[in-house]
Formats: sequence, C-alpha cells, structure tokens
Amino acid sequence: MEEILKKLDSEKRDRIINSALDEFGHNSYEKASTNNIVKNAGISKGLLFHYFRNKQELYNYLENFVFQKMMDVILEEIDWNESDIFNRIKQIAIIKMEVISKYPGIETFGKVIYEKKSINEIKMMIEKMVPDIYHQIYTKNIDLNRFRDDIDFNKVIQIIQWTFEKYVEEQMELIKKSGVKLDFSKIIFGMDLYIDVMRKAFYKGGEL
Repeated sequence: MEEILKKLDSEKRDRIINSALDEFGHNSYEKASTNNIVKNAGISKGLLFHYFRNKQELYNYLENFVFQKMMDVILEEIDWNESDIFNRIKQIAIIKMEVISKYPGIETFGKVIYEKKSINEIKMMIEKMVPDIYHQIYTKNIDLNRFRDDIDFNKVIQIIQWTFEKYVEEQMELIKKSGVKLDFSKIIFGMDLYIDVMRKAFYKGGEL
C-alpha cells in the first residue's frame, strides 16, 4: 500500500491524508464518514478504496503516518551537532509545527490517538519505528556539563518537554481559532523567553 501511495501525485496524496486526518480527528471511528473524506479530498470513493481496502486500513495507516512522518522529518532536519539541550528541543518543536502546518489534521487526530493509547504504548510504537530515538534526541552530543550538579537531568528534560509541548499546543490552537497565518518568528521569540528562564534555573551560574 505504501509503495502504491508513493506513486500518487503528492498534492493529491496530501489532500487525501489531510481530509482523512480531519474526519477521524473530529469524529469517533464509527461516525467518521468515508463519503466526507472523498468529498473534502476531491476524489472518488473508488480511488480511496483503490489505496485502502476499507476504513479500518485507512485509520491504521493514519495512526502510523502521524508518528512516522514526525520522526522522519525530525531525523532529516535536526542538527545533531547542537550541544545545547534547549536549542535541540526548540528545533524539534519548530519541526513539529512545520509538519502540522502542512498536515493540520495531525493535531486533532493525534489527540484521538492519545485518548486511546497510553504514553508507554505510543513510545513503544515510536521506538519500534526508530530504535533509541528518545535517547538520541536528548543525549546525543548534548553537553551535560552545563547543568548544575544538584539537579536531576531526567526531570529537567521532562520540564522542558512539558513546557514546549504545551506552548506549541497553545500557539497552534490560537492560530486555528484566529485564522491568522503561522508566524514562526513570533513563536520562536516566545520560546526564547522560556529558554532564558530555564537556562538561568538549570545551568551552572545561570548561563545564557
């Protein structure tokens, strides 16, 4: 199926994916309508079922797509030479926003997945796709000597993750409600304000 989809025109493929993400994201699996999906994607029902045998197969594809797409883009665009953990995680947050701006339905569909699966189940899915990905992101080439000796690095990572994930979620929700265009410079400025606070709190001597 994946190989067949790759042969499809990228613009049409993205329309199908976005339409399906949106439909499943705003409805339960049972209520999600393939008629709405094909209508909003501007394709025939026959074409949809040429690529996906049934609704369940389409849903399963989307569930995998959300995480695989994020991981592929992160691995492709992340700067592994960046030794500052705050800059590393800011990079990832920006990459995620870029993916969401291309596939807006990821945000709502992602919430559906999180309602059905535990965090551990999701982490296992991602680790299966990209083994050791979490360890690489948060430790590979990261300069741990910058951190104060009296703090727990793992807890700091959690605080940074929670902060940026919530911040990005709020910004994307604001953009969705207001209808304004995604302004990366404004969002990055907001991230930097949080980073300054956390560097002062967690780095030796409060270095910037």
